Amino acid sequence: MRWRQNPQQVAWFILLTSFLSCCLLTVAVPLGARAFLLHSTVPIAADVTATAGTAQVWAPGADDPTAVTSGREANEGSRIVTDRAAKALITILSGNGADPALSTIQLFQDSALDVQRARAPRFPQSKDPVQIELALKNGRVAVTTQSAGNRGVRVHLTTPQASIAFGNGAFDIIIQGDETQVRSRSGPAQILAAGTEVTANSGERVSVSSGSAPGLPIPGAQNLVLNGSFESRLSPAWSQIAETGPGMEPGKVAQALDGQRNVVRFSRSLEDGAHNVVGIQQVINRDVQGYDSLALSLDLKLLSQSVPGGGYLASEYPVMVDFSYTDVYGKDLHWYQGFYYLDLPPSSTWAQPNGEKAPLGIWYSYESPNLLELLKETRPARINSVTVYASGHDYNSMVSDVALNAR
Repeated sequence: MRWRQNPQQVAWFILLTSFLSCCLLTVAVPLGARAFLLHSTVPIAADVTATAGTAQVWAPGADDPTAVTSGREANEGSRIVTDRAAKALITILSGNGADPALSTIQLFQDSALDVQRARAPRFPQSKDPVQIELALKNGRVAVTTQSAGNRGVRVHLTTPQASIAFGNGAFDIIIQGDETQVRSRSGPAQILAAGTEVTANSGERVSVSSGSAPGLPIPGAQNLVLNGSFESRLSPAWSQIAETGPGMEPGKVAQALDGQRNVVRFSRSLEDGAHNVVGIQQVINRDVQGYDSLALSLDLKLLSQSVPGGGYLASEYPVMVDFSYTDVYGKDLHWYQGFYYLDLPPSSTWAQPNGEKAPLGIWYSYESPNLLELLKETRPARINSVTVYASGHDYNSMVSDVALNAR
């Protein structure tokens, strides 16, 4: 055998191989362990709740869907579907109960969304962001994103026409025919299609047709509300209102931060059963007869309410909006919208709530129908004011990104 004829050469070969293997393991093992520590991920589940009607969740590989009314997990590979009577709220948490939701996705009627990937770093030492990948097959979604603590979040959504990456903020995406429209309510969105990327910033809208590059950003609408994102002091754009009985203490209005959001909080916890109203009001005083569309939108978060439903007369909610206007006949009128989470007891004889039910403790985006169409019998000619307030006994709620968009 050759190795017997030259044992020194074999010895050197073994020695060098052992040395190189030792060096390789000395470098590779720590690097591999470091990469695993910094970049290993674990799946995080999305919680699905139907906010109207009954939504459906198709689990990965399932032959039949599961009907959803209350909370249900949707893992990676799931599809959430709504029909013409259903809406769904999809909440993705960081896994740390102390952190706010990383992203909420509101799925509107006749829509289908795939949760393709939802991953968080396995270890706290990692600086990687949480990664959420979604695919909107049809319909409309409203997406909000925010970082949790020092960890960022990267939300990516695809449609048949485009690929969209979101920064922290609130966005509206709708598929109409062979076109995708992306509207940024706050924050940047990068829209990529046909090798071209366009950024939509706050208040801008971008349209993408099949096989085409994104169009240039255009104003999404004219917002008639000033400082609706509460980035500066409430005054002078907003004034505070408070109503209560003689000698009774009203609730409080305070600007605050919730994660990265600038918010206004309404709170009262005196447990004295006293009816009161507290909120903020902005005088608009704008003629709107030249517009075709007028929609009011806001984000809200309900934390507590002592009066269930909408109260005895369905007029007390932890968040309410009063849209004050003068119609084309010169009459001053109001349109109201309330929000609640606490249902009336089954045996209650109180008026059934006519507001919109929202989830507890989760940011919820609301956009009204076209008010010029909704109120066509008494069509608004002039907008007098917008008031956002809490009404009831005790409550704790927050609002953000109030807008009155006219086109």
